[in-house]
Amino acid sequence: MENRLFLVRPFFLVLVLVVLLFMPSMTQAESVDNLRVVGLYSETAAGSVSYRLGDDNWKKVNLADELPAEAEILIDVARDWVEFISVTNPNAVYEVRGEKDRVIQVTLATILAGGPTREVTFPEASADIDPAFANTLVVKEYLGRQHYIREDGRRVEIKYGDILEVGGDVNIIGINNTLLLALPNGEDTIIIGPIRFTVETILKGENLYKYLNVH
Repeated sequence: MENRLFLVRPFFLVLVLVVLLFMPSMTQAESVDNLRVVGLYSETAAGSVSYRLGDDNWKKVNLADELPAEAEILIDVARDWVEFISVTNPNAVYEVRGEKDRVIQVTLATILAGGPTREVTFPEASADIDPAFANTLVVKEYLGRQHYIREDGRRVEIKYGDILEVGGDVNIIGINNTLLLALPNGEDTIIIGPIRFTVETILKGENLYKYLNVH
């Protein structure tokens, strides 16, 4: 009996050590990144896109907020929406939109489980122009409703990761609405509305009203 116990104890100790060694990696695999708000539109001044943690009070979602996966999102206006990215993966976009016939109330974990709405790419930051993005601007953040007017006159609402080409115009609607754009060399430029401008104007470095360069 003593011999059996002598054999069992070392085996048990080895098993405990193996579990302890693998626990950090298991925990890391199950962890979920925070999500960052990169696009936000609300028709109401007070903001109808909200979030809460647990049973806390609902709070207004703001551009650049970082929220954990357990956060719950509430949208109660059909035309409102919010876009998120993972803090470690800016190329995967998760969009939540309001609906006409019901209030949207969902956790970010549920949104993540459904996969990204779309995948986007950006120019690499460099002293040289990224040839894949020559003569374009790429949307990195936006606040409020903004339109890209194509050469043929069609209007599309600007979203995160959109590629704006030479020949088109941008219309930022509303006071203090903002648009963060990546230049072809990966540098960032932020523009504050209300204002309308051409993509070519930005690429040429011409001055705009309330135009700021962010380095």
